[in-house]
Amino acid sequence: MGEMVSVRPQVVPVLLPHDACPGLCPYCPPQAASEQRLAYPIPTAADLRRTVQRVRDRQRCKEAGKQGEGPASLELAFFGGDLWALPRAVRTALLDEAERMVRSALIVSIRLTLSPRSALRVPVGELVSRGVATIELPIHSLHREVFREFSVRDSPRLSLDALGRVKGARLRSIVHLSPGLPMSSHGSALATADQVVTAAPDGARVLPALALSGTRLGRSFKQGRWQPMTVGHAVATTKHMIRRLRKGGVEIVRVGLQPGFDLAESPEVLEGPYHQDLRLLVESEILREQAADKLTSVFTFGTRAFTVVVHPQDEGKLRGPENCNLRSLMGQFRLDQLRVQADEGQARFTLRVLPGIGGGMEQAEERLSTPIRKASVAAE
Repeated sequence: MGEMVSVRPQVVPVLLPHDACPGLCPYCPPQAASEQRLAYPIPTAADLRRTVQRVRDRQRCKEAGKQGEGPASLELAFFGGDLWALPRAVRTALLDEAERMVRSALIVSIRLTLSPRSALRVPVGELVSRGVATIELPIHSLHREVFREFSVRDSPRLSLDALGRVKGARLRSIVHLSPGLPMSSHGSALATADQVVTAAPDGARVLPALALSGTRLGRSFKQGRWQPMTVGHAVATTKHMIRRLRKGGVEIVRVGLQPGFDLAESPEVLEGPYHQDLRLLVESEILREQAADKLTSVFTFGTRAFTVVVHPQDEGKLRGPENCNLRSLMGQFRLDQLRVQADEGQARFTLRVLPGIGGGMEQAEERLSTPIRKASVAAE
């Protein structure tokens, strides 16, 4: 059977600028905080109200004339920089307004982004009483050499302690991991993923490091002290991290940073594995390798046609751009036909391979299938 997916609130994002996040933050400016303070506007309580109201207005427009369920519930999410690094008066005003919206039922919950150091000192009980349901922790790496490169005195253990504190408060926890940071490696990225799995967060964002203008990483790149990964290297490392995280029960929330949308500063990408849909590339490669492994286990000489069964939401990922994965598999196994069968009962991010075309599946599902034949593959 497929995975049970719980209905979560629609996220309403509010971006906070990176300024002086304590600890390891690749996106903060290299200047001292006093030089950078308020270089980018910090949202006000009025901004929060307007943002939530715009989303609710759009929901009402979509629901106008429709029968059935009402609009989705909303979660106000503070993304970007560390909320607790803001001046006390500013962060208190933002939290007060968010709490008012929870109590007036405009939103159902609040999401915060906190550095591990901040997560260890915030009044967690108070946050829960205000309506906070999720805390995102930008851990980035647990490799000691990365901490030394960023001149961070904290031990990587502090990040795991912060995660434990969030989980102890029964808040949903999402960690940010950044393979490709200075002094990191493929092996250290996988080691970080393994340590994170042991700590058991609810979810993870895997965001390969980019050299961005106005950031510490951008400065390191310009000075020739660091070279970001290529897209190919990022895919190779990220796919192994995702496999380990998923195996450990960690949900993959996001793959790849989109600076224009994810960061208040909208910095320029100077270098690195930037791609509009890095997740598609990674998930497509994971499914292609799964399919190759399954075909290897069921392949017999004389059988030149197979059906690959996936969840409907994974069909495009398995096929790859312009069916490139199917072409690759057909060439690798010298097949005449390869059909993709969409099946709601197949668990997400998994597949199975059946000999023949159709493999005994119900005829009603045939409309979801498209066979790839050696003679006509170039035209499809």
